Amino acid sequence: MDYSAFRDGERKGWSKRAELYGDATARATLQTIPKLLDHAMLFPGAKVLDAGCGPGFVAATAKLLGAVAEGIDFSERMVEQAKVQFPDIKFSVADAEDLPAQDATFDVVLSNIVLFHVTDPEKAMAEARRVLKPTGRFVFSQWLGPDRSECYRLLFDVLGRHADMSRADPAPNAYVLSDEANVSEMMRRAGFADIKAEIVENVLHAPGPSFFDFFMKFGVRVPLIIERQERDAQDTIRNEVDKVTEPYLSEGVYKLPMPSIVFSGRAA
Repeated sequence: MDYSAFRDGERKGWSKRAELYGDATARATLQTIPKLLDHAMLFPGAKVLDAGCGPGFVAATAKLLGAVAEGIDFSERMVEQAKVQFPDIKFSVADAEDLPAQDATFDVVLSNIVLFHVTDPEKAMAEARRVLKPTGRFVFSQWLGPDRSECYRLLFDVLGRHADMSRADPAPNAYVLSDEANVSEMMRRAGFADIKAEIVENVLHAPGPSFFDFFMKFGVRVPLIIERQERDAQDTIRNEVDKVTEPYLSEGVYKLPMPSIVFSGRAA
C-alpha cells in the first residue's frame, strides 16, 4: 500500500500546528513524558535521541535529568520551534524511518506519540535498534484506541456515522500500536528483548467553548478525514462532536480521558 499522500498530509499538518502545539497537543502528550522517562532508565551523560521530537519537550526533559540529548523531526517547522525553545539542544530535520546516525550511537531512543504518524512503524523500530548501543533502550508511547479511550470512542463513533472514510488518503491502522501483543511481536522482530508496556491515564484538558474546534488544532489524522467531507457532513460532525462531549465540559474546560501506553525494550 502506498501511504505517501498520508505521509505528506501528516508533515504539512504538523508544520501548520507547530506554533500551536504547546497549547493544544501538549495538553495531553506532556502527561506521558514522566512514564516514558521512567522506562528509559536514564543515567548522567546518557546519549539520548528524541525521534519525532516535535517542539522538543522530551529532549529538554531528558537533558534536565542529566542526559546528552538531541532531537529529529520530519517537520521543518517543528524543528524550528524546538530550536527557539531549547537553543542549547541539537535539533535537525530527519525521518524516524531513516535516522541520520551511525550504528550504536545512542544509549536511549525515545518517541513520544510518534510512531502512528509514520508509514512503517516497524521500520522506525528497526532504525531505533540500529542506532542503539548494545543493551541500549528504546521507549515509545502511543494513544490507546477507541476500545479503551473515551475521547477516541466518542470521536470515531461520530465519524463512523457521518464521514465517508474512503475520502481520506490510505493510511496505516492508527491503533495497531495500541495492542500490547502486536507491539511486543513487532519489537521482538526489530531486535528488542525485555519488552514492557504500561498504561498512562492521561486526561485531555481542552478549553471550550467547542471541543470540535479544539480538536481540529490538536492532531492531524482526524482533521485530514474531516477536511475531505462535504460541507453539510462537516457541520453535522461538528455539532455532534460538541454535543457528545458536552457532559465533559466544566467551568469552560473539557476533561476527557485519553489514555496512552508506553512500550519499552532493551537492544538484544
